[in-house]
Amino acid sequence: MIKLIIFDLDGVLVDAKEIHYQALNTALSNIDKKYVINREEHISTYDGNTSITKLNLLSKNKGLPYELHEKIWEDKQNITLQMIGDLEVDTRLVEVLKKLNDDGYILCCATNSIRKNPKPASEIYLRCIIKAGVNTKETIILEDSDLGKEGARQTGAYVLDIKDSDDVTYEKIKNFINEWDYIK
Repeated sequence: MIKLIIFDLDGVLVDAKEIHYQALNTALSNIDKKYVINREEHISTYDGNTSITKLNLLSKNKGLPYELHEKIWEDKQNITLQMIGDLEVDTRLVEVLKKLNDDGYILCCATNSIRKNPKPASEIYLRCIIKAGVNTKETIILEDSDLGKEGARQTGAYVLDIKDSDDVTYEKIKNFINEWDYIK
């Protein structure tokens, strides 16, 4: 029986992925437009990685000087904070979470740390599972990125593929839970 539902933050509960993408590209373009990550590159190579990992990949793939990493990282964080200030509360998602909470599920949010546990590391999910006091087969993880799904699967928990925050519905989650509970 499912007891714990873990939500990834960026792209699942908050559509901040686009904010992070735009903020990093703004910081990169302030250095040189040749370092900007186009949409195809983002999806195939950079999506789901921490900013530090993205900068390392940019150094490897596009010759971004390593000595610029700290400045770009700091600029990206400041730009992100400015952009996040414009976000509005998604009342529909709040209602989904309230219903799941009322149903008795333990709810957790797991996301990449700025400096530690980048995906596909599964530690962020395992910490939630341990803190909730459940086992992995009593857990579903909602993830949108390929790296996140890889890390989530490494835990042994059930993984629900999410496209974006609009894809997070009470019905979708309950149907997924009912399907796994039926198979058991």
